[in-house]
Amino acid sequence: MKKVLIMSSVHPWNDTRVFHKEAVSLAQLGYEVTLYAMVSNHVYEDSIPNLRVVTFAPKSIVQRWKIWLQFYKIAKRSKVEIIHIHDPELLPLGYLLKRMYRKKIIFDMHEDFPAVLEGKRIGKVRMPKWLLRLVSTVEKKMLQKMNAVIFAEKYYKENYETLTTKQMDIYNYPFLQEVTKMLKFERQTLIYAGAIHEIRGFKEMLAVAKLLKEANYDFQLMIVGKVPERLEIYAEQFIGKHGLEDKVRLLGRLDLPELMTYYAKSHIGLAILHPEANYLQSLPTKVFEYMSVSLPYVLSNFESYERLVKETKSGFVVNPLSPDEIASRIQVLLDDPLTQAELGANGYKQHVANFNWSLEERKLGELYDEI
Repeated sequence: MKKVLIMSSVHPWNDTRVFHKEAVSLAQLGYEVTLYAMVSNHVYEDSIPNLRVVTFAPKSIVQRWKIWLQFYKIAKRSKVEIIHIHDPELLPLGYLLKRMYRKKIIFDMHEDFPAVLEGKRIGKVRMPKWLLRLVSTVEKKMLQKMNAVIFAEKYYKENYETLTTKQMDIYNYPFLQEVTKMLKFERQTLIYAGAIHEIRGFKEMLAVAKLLKEANYDFQLMIVGKVPERLEIYAEQFIGKHGLEDKVRLLGRLDLPELMTYYAKSHIGLAILHPEANYLQSLPTKVFEYMSVSLPYVLSNFESYERLVKETKSGFVVNPLSPDEIASRIQVLLDDPLTQAELGANGYKQHVANFNWSLEERKLGELYDEI
């Protein structure tokens, strides 16, 4: 049986793409998979044949090198056929393993790395352009030495047109879902799941909850994900000030099966991302998850997002920086269950036809066979 190492120094072991999709799919395709990743609030129970999980305590960026060194030692000694890495910070590790030990390395690109760096700050100062150019140049040289690069979004390749390494688009679509027969929550429920940050609309969602309460709507807002301490304090103060204790629920991080249950029982999905460079063309995975359970959604009005909504007729777009506009569009859905149902049904049809993991799993298997 061919052996595979999957490594991430950033993602929790039960990350949807890293574990539930790629690691599980490879194990089911007959590979012996060992996943090295960060601990989570869930524990792996060795329930999947051919799949072993080893976890590490996450460290701050200045201490992260200790995890990289452990990964390097593990991978150097390993007799596996393929090492699959998931984080830009692991590229130097992959580069060394390829050059010094002739390991076969796959790099899985989850995000537009140059765009992410462009939005980063050192203190309160944006990264200088010379440093961005240097990092981009070094990254491309390392990617050129990989056996393959996987792109989670089609447009990522625009930054790598000179790359001659084997490439494959494997999109982050949800598992193929049967038509849900689950009962909805009694109260109209808005839901968001993902990373929690100001630029992902956290404060706007709370402001929308305040506006809907003032308009006398009976609803609840569920926010799923690990809330940073600064935003936890902000949310506690905001909720207390505006009497939203029975309207807003911060659920923390949920594992995928539990999350999908919450989606299916909700009424409207939210993806109110700010117009940051990394988001403008990168379609949120959660939107495709909403479609898979017939959940209509409200989405930022970026050009690529508007195109998806126009083609699928499964949601609405809004100015993500305007709580008034967001609330107004949500009210249209809250007032009209028939429109909710129609948009949800349209999204589910697209999920079955075009946006599900079974299509991407096939491409993953083909890539591994070729390597």
